[in-house]
Amino acid sequence: MKISRVVIKNYRNIENIDIHLSDTVALIGENNSGKSNFLRAITLPFFTDETSLSGKNLAWTDINNNAKEKYYRYVVDNQEKIKNDIISCEDFISNMPVITVDVYLEPNETENFFVKELCWNIVNGEMVYGLRYEYKPAKIDEIFATVKNVLNKENMEVSKIGSVKMNLLPVENYSYSISVPGKGSVPYDVLKRYKYISLEAERDEFSRSRERIGSKSLVKLLKKGLTDDDKMSIEKEYYHFFETIKNISKMDSILNWQEDTELKDAKEFFSHINVLPNMPPMHSLLNSVHLGYREEEMSTQGLGYRNMILLLVLINSLVEKQNDVALNVLAIEEPEAHLCINNIKLMTSFLNAFTKNNKSVQLFYSTHNTEFVNKLALKNVVVMHDGKAFSFIDELDEKDMDYLTKNPNLDLFKLFFSKKCVLFEGISEEMLIRSYIDSKKELSDIEMLSFHKGFTNIIEIWKKVNFGTGNKLGIIRDYDAQENAKNEHDRLDDGMYVCVRTTKEYTLEPDIVNTGNNYEVLKKKYGETFGWSDFSKEQMQSAWRDAKATQMLAICKDIVSGELNELQMPQHIQEVLNFMNSDSV
Repeated sequence: MKISRVVIKNYRNIENIDIHLSDTVALIGENNSGKSNFLRAITLPFFTDETSLSGKNLAWTDINNNAKEKYYRYVVDNQEKIKNDIISCEDFISNMPVITVDVYLEPNETENFFVKELCWNIVNGEMVYGLRYEYKPAKIDEIFATVKNVLNKENMEVSKIGSVKMNLLPVENYSYSISVPGKGSVPYDVLKRYKYISLEAERDEFSRSRERIGSKSLVKLLKKGLTDDDKMSIEKEYYHFFETIKNISKMDSILNWQEDTELKDAKEFFSHINVLPNMPPMHSLLNSVHLGYREEEMSTQGLGYRNMILLLVLINSLVEKQNDVALNVLAIEEPEAHLCINNIKLMTSFLNAFTKNNKSVQLFYSTHNTEFVNKLALKNVVVMHDGKAFSFIDELDEKDMDYLTKNPNLDLFKLFFSKKCVLFEGISEEMLIRSYIDSKKELSDIEMLSFHKGFTNIIEIWKKVNFGTGNKLGIIRDYDAQENAKNEHDRLDDGMYVCVRTTKEYTLEPDIVNTGNNYEVLKKKYGETFGWSDFSKEQMQSAWRDAKATQMLAICKDIVSGELNELQMPQHIQEVLNFMNSDSV
């Protein structure tokens, strides 16, 4: 079973998200993009370890700011109608912000038993299953009376909202519910089959504490693996341990009664006094076990090791292998935290194996590391920015994902989140542009990424993710005698966020030679070195194409060192770089 779709409205910086999900979900995005809020929102419909589900009661700060501003504008614009009861209580309440989280569940053929109480709808003959969390006004009469009381005390303006905003939106009269829409609340016995386990990014203090260093999780893991026979063996071993201590310490000798006594039968009485083993509860006994690495305690290990080992133990301990659990959602924030590259690879391997072997578990994780973005499973990727989410399942078809998978230099983090990113096609372009950028201080903030043709759809996603951010994308491509492809890519050029340029000639080298005075500059500088002294423009272009990597490297070294300042960039490259360095947005 898995969550196949999530719809979140008005939760923190998330105003409206509606995306489809794969078996595993990899959330990528900048800091403060909404990844943690997304993961937190999904906890709300599910059973968690939070005592009495108290964590499902939200606060004023959990309501989306745009939703609150829309509500406050409504109050200001309609304050006279509210005070004079021209607007009814019910109409007023309908304009108050509501937080909802809908999770759609997709069972396999053997799991229909678990979801029979969660049938939401029937679409095209197919059952739709799911849960809804809703945080909304409950004591509507009290809310309406409170708001009217505030408005009756003074005329409200937008500028005055700040001093009474919490009284105008009294969330103490809100309540939450977990339900199947149209069917009412979900019984506890049903809800407990769907569990959400969250491992937040702030794990440092937990992993550092000598007392807390994974002991609780380790005990749970140990207990889960114990059979009745195992417990019997532990008890026997404990008794043997006690007897050994008893004999070594000669405990019996302290109970010897003096032979000389007037008390009748004293010797016999004291002979029955014994020292017995105090067998502790199994939980207490297991609490004496602590995590370590090699022969050292975990508290002496580096932060990276502590976090990695802690995660491995936590993940294995928190996922219960019970027949009555329909779905375990496991969310991990930044599993790469404090890990070196080798341990990152170890962690990714562990997570891949874990999800493969635990079909009742759906893994969600947020990351800033490319190692956790599996190129063979791009359907798992969800891109987040400013409270918006874009799932590759929704945005790309199978052909597009196959294309991206085959791209050898795919770096989604650079592509989507760089302030300035230039896409290019070949090694010649990379060497030339990188060297030119390195020689120009004002261009040093440009990231470069190699792509290999046909990236129209990924650019459409880039536009969605980066709309209004001020980020820019430049595209430098070869003509390759493909007029239709050129026209298709030109269509993406909006002059504000995206700039697309194509070589005038077939490939890059002819454009360089034919630009400005480059032919004379190149012949003078490299005539003897490359044998270009007597070459025409056409001959130089041809010779360069045949050995372009070697000759381009020499030219690029001279550009970086400042020995080739006279060389001009081809028009299509220069225009992209000018766009990157402009104030067009």
